[in-house]
Amino acid sequence: MATMAGQAGRRLSDERRFFAGMAIAMAVLTFVGFAPSYYLASLFAAPRLSLLVHVHGAAFTAWMLLYVVQTGLVSAGRTDIHRLVGPAAAVLAILMVPLGVMTAIVLKQTAAAAHLPPSGPPLIFPLGAIFTFAILTAAAVAMRKRAAWHKRLMLLGTLALLTTPLARVTRFTHLPVMPPIGGMALTDILLLALVAYDLRTFGRLHEATKWGGAFFIVTQVARVVLNLTPAWQVFAKSLTG
Repeated sequence: MATMAGQAGRRLSDERRFFAGMAIAMAVLTFVGFAPSYYLASLFAAPRLSLLVHVHGAAFTAWMLLYVVQTGLVSAGRTDIHRLVGPAAAVLAILMVPLGVMTAIVLKQTAAAAHLPPSGPPLIFPLGAIFTFAILTAAAVAMRKRAAWHKRLMLLGTLALLTTPLARVTRFTHLPVMPPIGGMALTDILLLALVAYDLRTFGRLHEATKWGGAFFIVTQVARVVLNLTPAWQVFAKSLTG
């Protein structure tokens, strides 16, 4: 019995370190991806940003920081505070969805109105990332009383947001791949870290990793396929002018 209790304790400690470490890694990667255009914009002589972009950046930064704090609280055993903060995180997630959609569309509209060439990824990629975040995060909130499901779905939902900063990493490191595709591929590497953790710890994939990860990948493929269809191109054009 003592041996089993010790193994359970080590497994819980490893789990807390893994999810806290993933949260920190994702926050760091977000900073690196957006440093030239947002966080350290003055050092890189980046163009001035609109109020909408600043509000968007503040909200999404708050989410990443809150995610780090929440996983840190669980790692420290303060699940009581984690639960108290949870409703605020849920409200922020709800606000981020329309804000993300609006920002993606308005940026394209602004470029079109100024007769500038399109900048950034095609519209389907940021919209797809927001859609994936919304579904997985909503599922995580619904599963909040099932800790193993909740933490995996929350990780995958937050990981969906990394597509854009990692696409920028792809661009400024000159990797031989289209930035939006590169961004998704890099998030898949982080998804594989969750897969490896499950396999090492349990010898199998947790159901949340299996179904949430499958949804994560399917939405990536759907973005690429949809972007190639004339119907989507017409629809995107109607949104962005």
